Amino acid sequence: MMKYYINGDGIKFVFILWCFLACGLSNCLADEKKKYEPIVHGVMIVSMNIPLLETIGNKVTVDVVIGNERTTKVTTILTVTCLTTKQLIGREAETLDGMASKRIVYSWDTSGLTEDTYTIRAELEKVPSETYLNDNARQENIFLVP
Repeated sequence: MMKYYINGDGIKFVFILWCFLACGLSNCLADEKKKYEPIVHGVMIVSMNIPLLETIGNKVTVDVVIGNERTTKVTTILTVTCLTTKQLIGREAETLDGMASKRIVYSWDTSGLTEDTYTIRAELEKVPSETYLNDNARQENIFLVP
């Protein structure tokens, strides 16, 4: 056992252990002081379906499913727009029961548009105390041909 300490391995081990404890303890104390904001879910766009390709002049069906991630009833506003033309496709208040979803269908008139790729965006307004907003919007592209 004495030989173990003489070759310096034991001293290295004790030094490494001391460094770990000293650094680890200070990091733990620093972590305790940090304030973390909890992630609070609310509403979400579950899905949005539009065709990939459509003929100009036809009406395009925009099918949106929205969901409530809470156990209580919430009301939010759904807005569907064409980002390319700045055209409002639909906007309305929607009330969802707790842990429920709802399907909303809009019709987009493509008359007068030109051959191009158009971006359709569906967005839900934030509900009170909601902090996770990444799932409140979704967008899809559609290519219109003559």
